[in-house]
Amino acid sequence: MKWFYVLTGALLLLNAALAALYLRAGRRLPPEEADDERRYYDGNGNHVYYDRRLIARLEKEKREQENNH
Repeated sequence: MKWFYVLTGALLLLNAALAALYLRAGRRLPPEEADDERRYYDGNGNHVYYDRRLIARLEKEKREQENNH
């Protein structure tokens, strides 16, 4: 019966340690360090990777308008 108490105590300690580790690792980053993904968008709200063709076309049209005027 003694082994049962030892095993139960060890499992409780292990669970407590894992819960503490999980809570510590799951803590959110401070707002200034969090990646809010603003760096992935230009001033017009276009995603710099997925909308790169659109951005290139808009810049080309803008250059053409400047050259025509």
